[in-house]
Amino acid sequence: RFGTWPVAMLTNSKSKATVVAPVCNASQIIGWHTTDRNRRLRRFHSHISGLAFNSTILWDPKRWHRPMLEPIRQLHKIKEVLQVSTFIEQLVEDETQMEGLPDDCSKIMVWHLPLEASLSLYPSQWWLKKSLDVISPLT
Repeated sequence: RFGTWPVAMLTNSKSKATVVAPVCNASQIIGWHTTDRNRRLRRFHSHISGLAFNSTILWDPKRWHRPMLEPIRQLHKIKEVLQVSTFIEQLVEDETQMEGLPDDCSKIMVWHLPLEASLSLYPSQWWLKKSLDVISPLT
């Protein structure tokens, strides 16, 4: 129901690469490989681009035998580095409900590059106050 895989990342200085990945025995997750110095703050050491889940977890909790105590939501008050772990904590109890991909989690599946646009056309944290009147057919 929930999959995770290795993500390679360039450091902000772009001088070296690091890997955030599950440590696996076949597809069973038995730990986490991370360079995070604050390992104890995060329960799950996955990157947002290194996870996938069945969306019915969100809208059909009975199917997954998950009690629906509160809606699953991404809390904006949580520090950015903790948001992925906090989100995963709302979906699974522990690593037994997760699957490491591919087998043995031995291949880099995604590269995350910290790039920013050289020229921003919009101010920082730009957003629209009202909806745009755009209609697009689904066919």
